Amino acid sequence: MYRRYSQGNETPVSRTQTNRSRLKNVVILLLLAALAAACVLGIPAVQRQKEERALLIQRMQGDCDEAVRQTTALSRNAGADSTAILAKIRSSVYAIRLANSLNSAFGNAQLLQDEQILAVQESVDRYISYLTRGMDTGEYQTNLQNELTALQEQINSLE
Repeated sequence: MYRRYSQGNETPVSRTQTNRSRLKNVVILLLLAALAAACVLGIPAVQRQKEERALLIQRMQGDCDEAVRQTTALSRNAGADSTAILAKIRSSVYAIRLANSLNSAFGNAQLLQDEQILAVQESVDRYISYLTRGMDTGEYQTNLQNELTALQEQINSLE
């Protein structure tokens, strides 16, 4: 009436095959655990890196805006305290350069070309040297304002 189930058709599995299968399963589990750990640790690191970059860009934008405002004040000032204003512009440009190099210190590429920032610094230095000699500075003021405006546009496009 009842039939008995038999396993007569199956081939016996050797002990070495069983051990290999278990070892393979353990290795797969370890690799999956390592992948999960990398994801758990890597995602916050990438997020932190994006936040650092955004913060540096924001800082560069603020410093560049301040330098442009100071340049505008320089043209309204007509030379009364131009040297002090130029010192503020120079410190803002230096802060931009420092933020740019900090981004590369975090392992990223520089946000801006260092040569462009150095060119603005040299323009400020030339302006100061002509101002201290008592020479006409109108052309240098225009060049400085144009370079700072170009730098500002480039920084604003970094987002």
